[in-house]
Amino acid sequence: MDINEYKNKALRTDYADYSDFHTGDVSARLDYASMGLVTESAKVLDIIKKSKKSLATLNQEKLKEELGDLLWYMNLTLDELGISFEELMEASITKIDHKHPEGDPVIKGEE
Repeated sequence: MDINEYKNKALRTDYADYSDFHTGDVSARLDYASMGLVTESAKVLDIIKKSKKSLATLNQEKLKEELGDLLWYMNLTLDELGISFEELMEASITKIDHKHPEGDPVIKGEE
């Protein structure tokens, strides 16, 4: 599945009632999506925490499920802002290249 196919399929399930969200210049949809990003990120962290606390095997299936939910909220956020995944990936690489123009010296063995 490519990014655009994912985006279209995921947005079919954006059926939240945004009328409960009363915010200033931030749309209710963006508000909702932002809250989802935070809560799903916390769920990812909680799975990792529980694995460390109980010294159990990391539940990768549950982690994948929560990461998928995080991706859904990211998709909703980008759609509301009119930003494509491609634009986001390009902006990320631009920032990385700016911060680390020579790459990671540890990875290159140049400590």
